[in-house]
Amino acid sequence: MLFSSCSTIIQGSRQQVTIQSLTKDSKIYVDGDDKGKDNASVRLKRNRNHAIAIKKEGYETKIINIEKHTQAGYVVADVLLALTGYGLAWIIVDAATGSWNKFDQDAISVELEKSK
Repeated sequence: MLFSSCSTIIQGSRQQVTIQSLTKDSKIYVDGDDKGKDNASVRLKRNRNHAIAIKKEGYETKIINIEKHTQAGYVVADVLLALTGYGLAWIIVDAATGSWNKFDQDAISVELEKSK
């Protein structure tokens, strides 16, 4: 039971984020990397924020920032494990991988506006 408290084991170091563009044939980029057209499902590392850009010729580019937020419950669980003699490994691993974190959005839907 105690070993399952580690957030790396419970939720992992990545989070699935679904991106949908309602503007047909628009390109989706995550942190500058091309992820395809119209729809993408990506597994983002929880240890940092990410930038999503949706682009199409003749339309305004839309940029969405996905921000990580620390979930206090996992931090408390790791500290309690360390205090009960299970060592600092829980804290080190979860802090390094970002497993304590959760993104503020896991589904994004965007419609681009025509350029003026």
